Formats: sequence, structure tokens, C-alpha cells
Amino acid sequence: MTSNAQPPQAGLPGQAASSGVPAGAMPAWTLDMASLPAHLRPALPVMERDYFAFWRAPRFRWWKSLLAIVLGGVVFLFLSGILGTIGMLMDGTDPLAVVQGRSGIGPAFFIANNISLALCVPLAMVTAWVCVQQRPRWLTSVAGRMRWRWFFVVVAAILPLWILLIGIGLLVAPPSGVGLWPHTTLMVVGILLTTPLQAAGEEYLVRGLLGRAVAAWLPNPVVGFGLSTIVTAGVFMLLHGAGDPWLNVFYVAFGVVGSWLTWRTGGLEAAVAIHVVNNMLSEAILPFVDMSGMFNRTAGAGDPSILINIGVLVLAALIVEFLARRADLVTRARPGAFELEATLTSMAGYGLPPGGPAAGYGPPPGGTARA
Repeated sequence: MTSNAQPPQAGLPGQAASSGVPAGAMPAWTLDMASLPAHLRPALPVMERDYFAFWRAPRFRWWKSLLAIVLGGVVFLFLSGILGTIGMLMDGTDPLAVVQGRSGIGPAFFIANNISLALCVPLAMVTAWVCVQQRPRWLTSVAGRMRWRWFFVVVAAILPLWILLIGIGLLVAPPSGVGLWPHTTLMVVGILLTTPLQAAGEEYLVRGLLGRAVAAWLPNPVVGFGLSTIVTAGVFMLLHGAGDPWLNVFYVAFGVVGSWLTWRTGGLEAAVAIHVVNNMLSEAILPFVDMSGMFNRTAGAGDPSILINIGVLVLAALIVEFLARRADLVTRARPGAFELEATLTSMAGYGLPPGGPAAGYGPPPGGTARA
């Protein structure tokens, strides 16, 4: 007996003959994707995608990545410029002198700069939502949420490394003028309240928004990840404005490790955790010393000892990689598949087949099909 059922389209699962669809009818899941109006195509991936390839969904178009980069970049520069200027004026410093390196910065500028970077978390989320139509939660991970337990596991695992690194550094080269300063209280409060968010903001903007925007241009996910890593590591370095080659090597290494861990774990949690721990421990002494040269990144500010920091960074990445394998994290997902099948079924006029959606479809564990 010859079946009249149509062959399944590439990328969509076929359905068993017992689906209940009348003979001679075309099952909903065999409809061609091109027949769907653009607004009905899922904004979330229908094929399994890793973190950086997550924008490669039926609704994606190349210009959306470009729009996201331009929009996110312009808003970030505007916010950082306004808040930075306000901070320098509150410190009583000349903004032009600070930019030219003729004057140091004060606590108000430090906090204002942190706030501008912290705002990059909602900025990146909203930009991705507006440009790619993926809801803000999908920028955090392929699970569509912040995996807090995993985040704190990473923090607990790597914290001893940075305590040891910073502690030895202070013993080998103790800072001068340690004591209580007029800025001590403000800096302690400012670091505790804003530095974790500042670190997260850099990751969401650079590793999250920019990383996905670049990777989405390439169909091969591995090549996309590679290009994304190169671009984001370079941008991360440039954003820190260092004129010292050793510091730039560190920033590039930090960017590469952040991208690698994001790719391997399916989310930004590990990169944010390392960034938060690094910045919090590195800034622990700032409230108790003269901070006028805090942002001194001119040539000569760094030296080969920075390779020790890079070594600790790589060791932390290896520890996180080991923990990620044991945690069995979701690193690839296709939450748009359920949405696509429901849409196609509705267009064909049939209900979902017996037993629910076709095998292998549906959102990832803990996620939903909504974009």
C-alpha cells in the first residue's frame, strides 16, 4: 500500500504513520519554512545551537547583528560619557586633563564608571530583544535563565586562587601609604555595591551581545565561535585603554578565557563569576591607598609578572571546565522548535499529534518556547 504522506523537510522531524493525520493530507511539520510569514518564524533556534550561535534562528537576518552592534555601542558610549563626566566634575577634576593622563581620578568617577558598565546588563538584554526578538533572559544562557547554583559553584571553586594570588602580590610588593583616607568609606561601599554589576555588565555587552552578533554571521558554529572570540577579545582589550603591552596581553587572555568558558558551559555565568572575583579581589586594597594612579595603564605600568595572573586565569578555566563536565550543564538548545511545530500545525488546521510534539522537540530543561 502506498503512503501519500509527504517527506519531512530538512531540519524538522518526520512523524510516524500512526499520527492520525488523514491520508492524502500534508502534516503540519512538513510545511516549508519559506512559506511562513517573517513574523511567524521563530526568533529562537529550532536546531540545536550553542551559546554564540543562538541567534541563528529562522527569523534572523544578517543586518540584525549589525543593528545590535551599532545600537548597543552608541547607547553605551552615550551613557559612559555622561556618567563619567558627572563623576569627574563631582571629584573636582578636569575631564580633559583626565583623558590626556595629566590628572588622576577620584572615587566619584570610579563609581560612575562602574554604574555605566553595570547598566550594560539591561542595555545588552534590551538591545538583543529589540534587534533579534529574543527575550532578555536568553542572553544569559541557552537555558533561558541565570543558573545561580552553577554561578556560586564557580565562585567558590576559584576564589581561593585569587586570594592566594592577590595575597602573595601584596606581600612581595606591599603598597605604600596604606591607611584610612577621605575616600575610604565611599570606596568600600562603592566597590561592594557596584563592582559585581560592573563585571557582569562587561560580560553581557562584550561576550554576550557582541559575541553573539559576530558569531551569527557565520553558518559554521565553530568558525563563528573562533571569529567571535578574536573580535570580542580585541574589543575587550581596547575598552580598557591600556598603553602597556603586558596589560594588553592580560586583557586579551581574559577575553579568550571568557569566551571559551561561555561556549563550553552554554552561558555567561562562569565568565561573570571569574570577572567578579578578579575585580573584587584586585580592588580590595583601593579604599586604603592613594587612588590617583588607579587607572594608570600607560606603557611601563605592567611587566612580565602579569604572566602569573594569566597562569592563574588558565588554571581557573581548567577547574571550571572540569566542574562543568561533572555538572552536566545544558550547553546547546533549540527552544524555538516547539513554537515552530505549534505554528505549522495551527496553519495546517490540525491539532498536535497524539502524545504531544514530535520526538526531540520542545524547549530545553527549565526553559519555555517563548522568545
